[in-house]
Amino acid sequence: MIRKTHLLLATTLLPIATVAAAQDDATRIAALEARIAALESAPSAPTAFGADTGTTLEFYGFAKLDLIYDFGYELGDTTFGLNGIGAASPTGDFFNATVRQTRLGFRTTTQTDLGELGTQVEIDFYGADEIEPRLRHATATLGGLRVGQYWTQFMPLSSYPVTLDFQGVAGIPFARQEQVAYTYEMPNSLSLTGSIEESNGDSDDPVLIAALAYDTDPLLLRASALTGTVNTASGGSADVYGINLSTTAQLWDGASVDASYTFGEGINSYMVFGGDDLDAAGDPVEMQAAYIGLTQAVGEKLTLRAIYGWRENDTGQGADDTETLTSAHLNARYQVLENTWVGAEYFHGTRDTFGGASYDVDRIQTSVQIDF
Repeated sequence: MIRKTHLLLATTLLPIATVAAAQDDATRIAALEARIAALESAPSAPTAFGADTGTTLEFYGFAKLDLIYDFGYELGDTTFGLNGIGAASPTGDFFNATVRQTRLGFRTTTQTDLGELGTQVEIDFYGADEIEPRLRHATATLGGLRVGQYWTQFMPLSSYPVTLDFQGVAGIPFARQEQVAYTYEMPNSLSLTGSIEESNGDSDDPVLIAALAYDTDPLLLRASALTGTVNTASGGSADVYGINLSTTAQLWDGASVDASYTFGEGINSYMVFGGDDLDAAGDPVEMQAAYIGLTQAVGEKLTLRAIYGWRENDTGQGADDTETLTSAHLNARYQVLENTWVGAEYFHGTRDTFGGASYDVDRIQTSVQIDF
């Protein structure tokens, strides 16, 4: 009788236990799937280096392929060659492809008693040889203080127009310099920056730069001034200076304008496409330059741009030296995926010399960029 009772209980309880176990397994599996989904959907967090230091590390960058056709003269994997084309330059149509703009970098942040200490190191592959790593930035920041190699404070970085070509637009200051810079944030959206920098020209003296900015969401106004020296052939030095005025403004829905004007003496080494700081007499070259760029977003994925740049020198080192440079860019950039872009760009550049010669070149460039 007892055996029958035990058998009856086992027969009754076994299915119930089996069902309960299956339900527990299903619950655990559902919970595990929910956790996996949450992890996959959450943004990746920076790597932490222990609770004692409070330091986090973030890697960033992109891989970029450029396919280029030059018509008239071969400029290479950027348009920098525009300032060097002349009567002896080979003519024709030329194809180039490059991945040298691919970029790698990391940032760290550390909480300190004085505030957040940040560092940044960034490279691309525009070194002296083909696809050779080159240091772009190496800085440390604490509050408004920045030390290391970074964009010169003379450069209107916030109003810099976007081109697929790495070189960019004629008529704009462009340099990365070793520096000690401090930015003081003032009321009413104003900020004042002062820096001591290594000269981008041939000089044994530092460069002093000051910049004042008024920055609101629809409008940015900025003025910067540079003073320094450049070495002369006689072993002395000549004073150089530069003034840059720049702006970015929202025009209408999805549209904005970037513009800049630069004037100075002996600062061609600070300009896109470079150039001589001194003329044949050993005096600083007086120059002026400007650019304007229009941007229009079309929907959420497509962006169209039209940019024109110009630079003119009053004197040079000879008849073949550059008197005027112009550049025009028309480009479209489309977001295929959240981190993937494709683009196409038309470029037209001209170079006029003091001897009266004129050269022009056209370029078609397509790009694929994957951010990470």
